[in-house]
Amino acid sequence: MQKRFPWKRRPLFLAILAIASSTILFFEIREHALGLGKLNAPIFRYEAPQSGRLREHHQFGLECFGARDASADAELILLAYRLLSGLGVKNLSVNINSIGCPNCRPKYHATLKSFLSGRIGEMCSTCQTRFDRNPLRVLDCKEKHCQELVADAPSMLDLLCDDCKAHFAQLQSYLDAAHIPYQIDPRIVRGLDYYTKTVFELITKTENGNLTVCGGGRYDNLVEQLGGPSLHAVGFGMGIERVLMLLDSEGVVIPKPTLYDVFVTYMGAHQVEAFSLVQKLRDAGFKADMDHTGRSLKAQFKYANKMGATLTATLGDEEIASGVVKVKNMATKEEQTIALDNIADGIRNMLG
Repeated sequence: MQKRFPWKRRPLFLAILAIASSTILFFEIREHALGLGKLNAPIFRYEAPQSGRLREHHQFGLECFGARDASADAELILLAYRLLSGLGVKNLSVNINSIGCPNCRPKYHATLKSFLSGRIGEMCSTCQTRFDRNPLRVLDCKEKHCQELVADAPSMLDLLCDDCKAHFAQLQSYLDAAHIPYQIDPRIVRGLDYYTKTVFELITKTENGNLTVCGGGRYDNLVEQLGGPSLHAVGFGMGIERVLMLLDSEGVVIPKPTLYDVFVTYMGAHQVEAFSLVQKLRDAGFKADMDHTGRSLKAQFKYANKMGATLTATLGDEEIASGVVKVKNMATKEEQTIALDNIADGIRNMLG
């Protein structure tokens, strides 16, 4: 990776690349294993943030280690697609490409540099810097004039080796089988040379143009480059703040999570019985709690309502003597008296 220090008298922060760090963690814990890794980390960028981007943001991602087959690539693409669709992101499209491997990429680099050599002088300073270091990134330039100059550039897809070509065809077969619409975009590239074969992006149309909300790809050589075993890997990342801003712009309201299924209230000196009931409900899989501050019964109900509890379960002298609990739906005000021995099933029925 290139080291650039274009600033003076400014603090210098060095951070391990998020994907690389999660990969190190994986192969140290589960060498040669097939598994999924989850990434949730703060990310910083030095460059001036573009629209929809932040100087500091948080990235969520998933990675699959140990799978060579393109079915793993397809699984992650489908997972990201369904996750974003389920959240309410509209007008999603899947774009895929293959950037080859160390066997076929050098030939493409030579072909691309030959194509660019007569045009690079007209391109922006960033492209001129990338020309020698990583010519693939020239295809990723956002400057309109540069995009026009590379519009007829040769495609990596035409120079893939047999293995990469078969892998890319396999990926398309899996996506076709899942009935997920996609298109091939030979302009999708990656700035880091450990990426191999599959690269993909999930894009949505907005008032300001297309917006990439998720990006990923395969990096079969990364674990070995970091000192681990030879291990296939594929993953994706998405900016959490970008997704939230997108949902907000589309008017999607994210429902608040239910803090409590049941809030246990009690009268008199029945804290121990209430505490026991809370544990019983938790063991049955419910989100349950009680008051620990000595509130009055009226204040307990008020607090349960403030916390958004779906149900309240009340214990008093009569309930304890009869072996029952009075359960109330806080929204509909419906009340039921349920036997303590059958409380889990009764709560489950009331929750629907």
